[in-house]
Amino acid sequence: MAQRKGQSKERRRRRRARRGGAPTVLVLLCLLVGVVAIIAAMTIFFKVQTFTLTGDTRYSKEHIIEATGLEPGDNLVLFDKFSIIDRIFDACPYLDTVQIRRRYPDRVEILVTECVAIAVIEDEKIQVPDPEDETQTIQLGGTGRWLIDRNGKLLEKTSSSTPTSLTRIYGVTLKEPQIGKYVEILQEDLEKPLFLLLNTAEDDGILQNIGGMDFSKQYDIRFNYLERFTVEIGSTEDLDKKLRYLHTIIQDKLGTNARGTLDLSDVQTARFIPTTD
Repeated sequence: MAQRKGQSKERRRRRRARRGGAPTVLVLLCLLVGVVAIIAAMTIFFKVQTFTLTGDTRYSKEHIIEATGLEPGDNLVLFDKFSIIDRIFDACPYLDTVQIRRRYPDRVEILVTECVAIAVIEDEKIQVPDPEDETQTIQLGGTGRWLIDRNGKLLEKTSSSTPTSLTRIYGVTLKEPQIGKYVEILQEDLEKPLFLLLNTAEDDGILQNIGGMDFSKQYDIRFNYLERFTVEIGSTEDLDKKLRYLHTIIQDKLGTNARGTLDLSDVQTARFIPTTD
């Protein structure tokens, strides 16, 4: 008797499970139909019709829109905005940031900011051993002048005869420079001190008064300052302290007509050597 009773309970449980499963399937089916309908509606009704450009830039709105590869009538929902951003950067190397926003029902908004050139790298020629024949040498570098921003992005290549008011960087050789790419220096040990000095000088407000930075020797870095001084900093160790000492010496201890060399390679023994001619 107990066995028949248990079997009866099990049959009732199975019947309830079968009855309860049907509504669940119907709910899932309705949800699926709803999702398909929404996607279909978005695909059909949301089409690109207009573009807006926000941000100051040297590039025309038409140039940037052409770089997106989008055309009126393209689907607003399905395009890959990251691929579009990459295409814009390739076509517009002076851009620093690019954002793409979908504005329903039919507008694409493009927001941009520009890089600011802060220095010019003079790509120096150098002879290195030929990797295929160690008895021979090959020449690298010598590609000309390259404008860079504070992050090292190569913005454009200019002729060595083109006048510039930007700080010039000497003593480095670039690895396969390309517009829109970032600086790679053949003398790898110079890359970190170069950008440390460059960005610290900009943050300190003195970069515009530096005519040139010489990185020919890693531990004998120097720069021209105010068209009157050669400043020797040695390495970039204690750079903030060295620049503070530079300000103190020039403002408090030297006259407005002073000219010469400031040796700040060791601030404990810093000295000024006046020009004798």
